[in-house]
Parts: sequence; C-alpha cells; structure tokens
Amino acid sequence: MSHQHHTFHNPPSATPADVRTALDREDIGAVLNAMVECALYGDGDWKGSQDLYLALLDHNDHQVQALAATCLGHLARVYGRLDEGRVVAALRERRVRPHVRGTATDALEDIELFLHPQRARWRGRLWRLARPGTWF
Repeated sequence: MSHQHHTFHNPPSATPADVRTALDREDIGAVLNAMVECALYGDGDWKGSQDLYLALLDHNDHQVQALAATCLGHLARVYGRLDEGRVVAALRERRVRPHVRGTATDALEDIELFLHPQRARWRGRLWRLARPGTWF
C-alpha cells in the first residue's frame, strides 16, 4: 500500500450564477465545488445564495441536497444573518431524508451558534448539566 500526499487549495470565489451555470452543464462535481466557493467566498449576496441553497435542498442529486444544507450553515457563519424562519423550517423539514439528516442537523446547530451565540452557549451549559456523571 502506497501513501499519497494531498495538497489543500483554497477554493476560488463563486457566485450563485456560477452554481447555476454548473447546474445547466449537469456537471455535479463542478456544482459541488461552486456551491462551496459561493458559500465561503461569494460576492456578498447572501440572500441570493440563501435562495439558491433552499432550492437545491430539493435537487435530484443527494450530494447536492446534503451540501445545500451545509452551505446554509456556512452562510450563517460568513454573513451572520439569514432569513432564519424560512431556512430553519426548510432544514427541519428535510431532516426526514436519511442522506440530508446529518448535514441539516449540523446546519441548524451552526445557525444557532452563529446567529444566537449566547443562546447556544447556555444550551451547551444546560446539556452538560443534564448529562449523568457530569459535575461541572
């Protein structure tokens, strides 16, 4: 068995239009890359990105659906705001899908952490107190 070295590269910036272009080409690899690039290094149009990811929660490819949930959590971290009611409702609704359940739950936790840090901190403290065997 040989060892292979991988090199990390920061993804370039992308826009919702770049994601749509990749979708039109039906190149799932390019779609996934553009989705991450748009969420992390987009053009500042958080609302356009949010609407795109909400629509992609219902894409026919499971990878795209799961990554759309993750990207909604990234938007909360990067921009510090979302249309929280719409996003939270959509993510909760999609948690019934096994391939989206984990990423939707993680995104919901990210949204709470980055949009409501004090509430998230208190929830963590209460969780530690409620767990048996925890003394701090």
